[in-house]
Amino acid sequence: MLRNAFDKLTIEAKFQKLSPGGAVSYVEVPNMQNNIDAILALIGHIYENNIYAELNTKSDYCQKCGFDGEMQIVNNDGKLVWECPQCGNRDQDKMNVARRTCGYIGTQFWNQGRTQEIKDRVLHL
Repeated sequence: MLRNAFDKLTIEAKFQKLSPGGAVSYVEVPNMQNNIDAILALIGHIYENNIYAELNTKSDYCQKCGFDGEMQIVNNDGKLVWECPQCGNRDQDKMNVARRTCGYIGTQFWNQGRTQEIKDRVLHL
């Protein structure tokens, strides 16, 4: 079971050795500029273990209150919805959310299955 970004990268490093150049590891890092110690530890881990890896940071933005951070996925009567942790905005027309899906960064809002997968990811350091 993956508990954190370091576990994820360690497991993926085994596959990279079987497919050099064909396997990319990535880690999504929230609040990157306030997480410098974790970033440095992560880069050291990547340097020692992985052939190729990327760090993605969140670029979410709430147009209602100006929050610039990570939008949360919350359960709303059995449906997963995106919510601004600062003002509670759930209007997708008034927020920008970007996440990696299927190897690409996507900015549209996703169906419930993909949203659940995004919610369940090991994201935080």
